[in-house]
Amino acid sequence: MSGLALLHRFSKAWPLLAICLTTGIVEGQEAIPPREVQVLPVFFVPNGEPAPTDNQSKRLVQHLNWSQTRYRELLKNQTTFAIADEKPRIHRSSRGLAFYRDQPESSAPQVVSELLTDLKFTRYNCPYILLVVVMNPKDDFPNGGGRPLNGGFNTGGGIIVLSSFALDRSPNFQSTLQHELGHSFGLPHVNAYGYDMKANDSLMSYNPRHHTNQFTPSRTPGRFIPEDLRGLALNTRAIPKLRWDPVKDIPRGYKIAERVVTLGPMKIPEHPDGVKVTTPSGADFSSKVANIVQGRIGQNKKVGRVTFDQSTMWQSAKSGTGWVSVDVEFPYEVELTRIAIHSQHSGEYHIARSVRVAGPGTGGQPQLIAEADLKSADDSVMVPKTKGRMWRLEFRATESGVVVLRGLQFFSGDDEVFPPLVPYEP
Repeated sequence: MSGLALLHRFSKAWPLLAICLTTGIVEGQEAIPPREVQVLPVFFVPNGEPAPTDNQSKRLVQHLNWSQTRYRELLKNQTTFAIADEKPRIHRSSRGLAFYRDQPESSAPQVVSELLTDLKFTRYNCPYILLVVVMNPKDDFPNGGGRPLNGGFNTGGGIIVLSSFALDRSPNFQSTLQHELGHSFGLPHVNAYGYDMKANDSLMSYNPRHHTNQFTPSRTPGRFIPEDLRGLALNTRAIPKLRWDPVKDIPRGYKIAERVVTLGPMKIPEHPDGVKVTTPSGADFSSKVANIVQGRIGQNKKVGRVTFDQSTMWQSAKSGTGWVSVDVEFPYEVELTRIAIHSQHSGEYHIARSVRVAGPGTGGQPQLIAEADLKSADDSVMVPKTKGRMWRLEFRATESGVVVLRGLQFFSGDDEVFPPLVPYEP
């Protein structure tokens, strides 16, 4: 069956969207990740709450500068994070504090949504770790928290929420800030790696020995353990120039966790969750086609045993035609120029031999725009500059009639859009 015929066969499933084909300059940039991520201090003032005082502003700046210096020390003076503005911004909300108390996750998703709208960014192109102090003189709400907006490492901006009550009255505000900054850069708690949250040396534990006292440091401050250093080195947008060297950064006798643990993406009101992937080609071994976009791209090494991972890969059902297909829907129009394709598992099973790419065409129907043989399990196909939300990829299987995909990556020029949770390294 020809490529055009196969595309026509599935055209009824293609939603009728107002999508254009273009070869011009990309407009919008809603999905292009920032080249650099900086920490932006913000006072968030619910309706009816007092504005920050000059003293509170100075204290927040002092704490943030101290954290920046402390990170540089912990990273052996290689690098640290950047601060966007020395003077905190003030955001006045139309909603009262009672509204935010009723929101999930200590109101962080709602706060993010409002700030993104005010700053005119999407969750994907936001260039900030939003360090938010919610004005609340009554109690410690919201409790301290932090995480990346899109999950994982190096996927863009992040959020930290703290209360003005804690800024004014909590003696360990500084050690809390250092900890939450780690979350915003992508670091999980140490118990994700099996370590004791109350006794571990990591900054990402709850070890009380790390607590600061106002602007007095702890005598036994937290540090970054090898898993932390490995994770921070992955976030080149926020922590540039940090080099991870297993020989130097793993002490003798230390057994580092093999797998990098990631935080998941946030659910942000009024902002799309991410890329949607569907397939008419089925799935075997409890795998999900959603794994192949914005997930973790697994390795494909021949080690004498099967290394298929149904939690990160997708294995199609056996095809009668020798072709399987995947439909990809982006939350925004994206101009693509290249697609990286990672197929096969265990170094020998179910490689994709060739690919066809269909982009938006006349009347919202898919149009074949690229076709190529794949030279290896990790290869790319170049596509003419095409802007759209809906894409279809078809893969030719070997004699098995089955294709395994470990991941897909999408590029607009030099920019990777909707990157995986862990930057891919062959």
